[in-house]
Amino acid sequence: MRATLGQGARRRGEALVANDIGETLISAEAIAERVSGLGAALSDLYAGREPVIVAIMKGCVPFLADLVRAWPGPMHLEFMSAESYHGTQAGEVRLSLPTDFAHRVAGRHVLVVDDIYDTGATLTKACGAIAALEPADLRTLVLLRKRLASPPAPPADAPLREPDWVGFDIEDRFVIGYGLDYNGLYRNLPYLAALRQG
Repeated sequence: MRATLGQGARRRGEALVANDIGETLISAEAIAERVSGLGAALSDLYAGREPVIVAIMKGCVPFLADLVRAWPGPMHLEFMSAESYHGTQAGEVRLSLPTDFAHRVAGRHVLVVDDIYDTGATLTKACGAIAALEPADLRTLVLLRKRLASPPAPPADAPLREPDWVGFDIEDRFVIGYGLDYNGLYRNLPYLAALRQG
């Protein structure tokens, strides 16, 4: 017999979710329109080439899926993982590259896709690792760029890499939905919302 979640447990779970989700910042409709436009523009830019799209996991998965469906040209997909957040606190960026990744990007036109740019540490570290593998060129796209009220000072030995294309600029708030999470939750929301805190 298939186990079912009790009605009471369902209600408790729904209440917890409702308590965490704050105001909607960007609707699903606005996201779809912007991503469609980005896909068309990038398809034109890379016309006649077969770029390698390197997605930084896990947060960009919904964005990546919608982007490539809006991009009719040929492409190759690769993935790398990066972890930096613990709850709402940013920490040291840890990268993980797949086996034979160097052979797949060397001499190729590479576009790095990420979900959000806030301190710039993740994108900078990812691009540094890829640049060392000598791609033909390296560009970047992020869904969100957060304008920090007090941005950290860039390290003297590694200037921050700014994204080449940005889906949306947002204020300095913790965002969930459309791939972005809070302790692993809310990636499946079809829109972007502020995390309700306090």
